[in-house]
Amino acid sequence: MILEVPQPLVALLAQLSGVSRVIARGDALPHFDYQCPLMSLPLAFKTDLDSIPSCAEYLRSDPAKVSIWQERLGRKTMPRIGLIWNGNPIAPHDRKRSFWLADWIHHLPCGFQYVSLQPQLRPADAITLEKNPRFFNAARMIQDFSDTAALCECMDLVISVCTSVAHLSGALGKETWILLCFAADWRWLLDRTDSPWYPSARLYRQPARGDWTCVFQRVEHALQERFS
Repeated sequence: MILEVPQPLVALLAQLSGVSRVIARGDALPHFDYQCPLMSLPLAFKTDLDSIPSCAEYLRSDPAKVSIWQERLGRKTMPRIGLIWNGNPIAPHDRKRSFWLADWIHHLPCGFQYVSLQPQLRPADAITLEKNPRFFNAARMIQDFSDTAALCECMDLVISVCTSVAHLSGALGKETWILLCFAADWRWLLDRTDSPWYPSARLYRQPARGDWTCVFQRVEHALQERFS
């Protein structure tokens, strides 16, 4: 089986079980017999809710990179929480799923080390991070998804909006809380707080359009309860 994926995913998916070769999108294609877009595989396999192959974890991080990140983070003195609060700004409907760190930060309780898993930062978010010593900013050190995966492994919990890191953390089997807008992506289905794709995921949905404050308050309470 050959996978063609964006360049930032090559190193991560090269160790995926059952895959013989991973090539970057745009590179020359080897000979193949059949081709299927990844997002069409559930249709090809006739997958339904009862047959989703949701194992606890199906991706692995690079142990050497995990060690590097542990050294960068330093000695652990409190629970480490990885955070993602915005996705790719050019993605459709990004403004519905993303928010400003400044709007969230007052609902993040003390007693935790917060690690920004954002590979890129908007200028306003960068300023917010600089003013808050509780945060570790990893942006300049993340090169691709294999780095992000290794950094996720160093976390006790990952909290993310609906973006690639939420899926990555869930695929790694990490405890993952996903913050969803009112009209969430179809993958998260309806009226559920769990995900059939990721057994380790917990979903926090907006109760009304644009109401992130309620989500922040619920997550704040859940954090204090989870690590009390």
